[in-house]
Amino acid sequence: MKNQVKIIVVSLFILLGAALLSYGALFHSAGISAKQKDENIILQKSEPALIKLASIGGIKRDESGKINQTFAVGEKPPATCAT
Repeated sequence: MKNQVKIIVVSLFILLGAALLSYGALFHSAGISAKQKDENIILQKSEPALIKLASIGGIKRDESGKINQTFAVGEKPPATCAT
């Protein structure tokens, strides 16, 4: 009986952890400032998209702490890392 309870409790913790990881990966987003023609707009990007853009130099943080996109809306992002 004790082994069954342990298995159920561990399984529930694993399911809870998987659900929280999925929620974090799919639903967390941040607003970034981007240029569209001559005006600044705010775009919502998911966390995985931000990680990809940061790794290739597509976004940078300015002095005030805001995240800015380094290319204009409609343009292609950098293909590879600048370094």
